[in-house]
Amino acid sequence: MRLGRDGDVEEWLATDTALDRPVLIRIVGPETSRERRVEFLEAVRGASGVTHTHVASIFAADELPDGAYSVSEWSSGLTLEHRREAGGTMPVHEFLPNAAGLAEALAALHERGVLHGAIRESSVFFSMAHPAKLAGFGGHTEGASARNDVRDLADVLVMAVTGRPAHDIGPSQMIDGLSPSIDRVLRRAQTGELDAAGFAELLRAAPSASLPDPGPDRSWSWRRILPAAGLLGVAIILFIVGRTLDTGSQDPLLFPVVPDPTVADSTSTTSSTTAFPGQEPSSVSITDVLVFDPEGDGTEHDRSVPNLTDGDNTTSWSTERYNDPLPLIKSGVGFAVSVDGTPTEIELLGSVDGMSYRLLWAPSPFPTFAEWESIASGSIGGERGTVQVPSRSDGWWLVWITDVPADPDGGYVGRVGEVRFRP
Repeated sequence: MRLGRDGDVEEWLATDTALDRPVLIRIVGPETSRERRVEFLEAVRGASGVTHTHVASIFAADELPDGAYSVSEWSSGLTLEHRREAGGTMPVHEFLPNAAGLAEALAALHERGVLHGAIRESSVFFSMAHPAKLAGFGGHTEGASARNDVRDLADVLVMAVTGRPAHDIGPSQMIDGLSPSIDRVLRRAQTGELDAAGFAELLRAAPSASLPDPGPDRSWSWRRILPAAGLLGVAIILFIVGRTLDTGSQDPLLFPVVPDPTVADSTSTTSSTTAFPGQEPSSVSITDVLVFDPEGDGTEHDRSVPNLTDGDNTTSWSTERYNDPLPLIKSGVGFAVSVDGTPTEIELLGSVDGMSYRLLWAPSPFPTFAEWESIASGSIGGERGTVQVPSRSDGWWLVWITDVPADPDGGYVGRVGEVRFRP
């Protein structure tokens, strides 16, 4: 599946069938010169020799008669650029470990004589609770230098934690919990004073993120409690009204609220039009299903994803078992389905009662959140739910689950047995 372009490099999402894993393929095509292909392969092969937690692994690279390519690790598909465009930043408690790790990764590359030359937000992959990964190797390196790599990384780190380009105001003045010493380290890197190893060393030595000083007086009194109780009461009322009206609130990583779809129970046994195992293919067929978990670790019971399209309602895909309600942990989790054809209805079968969801569409998988088109929202559950959808040809449909019910065995779990598309 084509993802787009990174300069003169085309990017594709593919599946390594031997190891059953997603991979990122980067290609320079026939429009590039012989010298450019050599440059691409030298950079990629150089990076492949570095094994580091914060470097995306490269599995293969070679030249073709009319181009060159690399095959590398697919790190959830969410870059720092995607997070910023969706209104998110790197959490302050994860910033220093990842910042120092990326600087150490860059130092390891430089030690082998490898220059990146194109460090920017789009070349750093990051998902919550997982190490940030430096990727995007093989870009143009004309004018590249080790110092410029360090400068670029420092600029990217400022953007990652503040959501804004580097300027005269230090990140610690904008983000609670960051030490002013981090401002000085970043500034020294941006001015070319530090090499990658020195940058990493100073980031490792910087004070860890801390909570703002609460002040000397933390004693309880009715003067403190009554205003807080009043605010809490208002919040509860607003929450209840919002749930009643089902309009929802807009988190930066959620999507525009849209009218609820029609979700109706039915006992009809009309056959699915999706090409499930054992069924004849029709005008709308499923070509791929992927977990979508940009705010988590990028996985969510991936092994059971095939159950969504196996034609058996008794098998299912489920979310992880969460100890707390899902909205308190992240905006949501779900699965994206690639289809050929133009569906007018989507069926969700064998779902657990009490799940809230949003339905979105995009022409390609894992773009920035802003590129997904909101189609519908509502609640699902029971044997069969049907959603009428506007005409959209091919592309990807995202079932984004925003709330899951309490499970009798403990915790909170969402479950979907089958997804089907009707023309």
